[in-house]
Amino acid sequence: MAETDAERYRQEAEECRKLAARAMSLHDKDAWLSLAADWMKLAENAAERRLRLFGDE
Repeated sequence: MAETDAERYRQEAEECRKLAARAMSLHDKDAWLSLAADWMKLAENAAERRLRLFGDE
């Protein structure tokens, strides 16, 4: 089964959260968490776009 854009973006967000958990500084942790939030927004947008284009396949 092909991975959707939304799934890939969620995986990127999860990776950012893992890196945030290992970050040595608060600044780095905040940066990783901000990136994770951005990836999740992209995932939500991609999922909505897919639903509009293809419905509930």
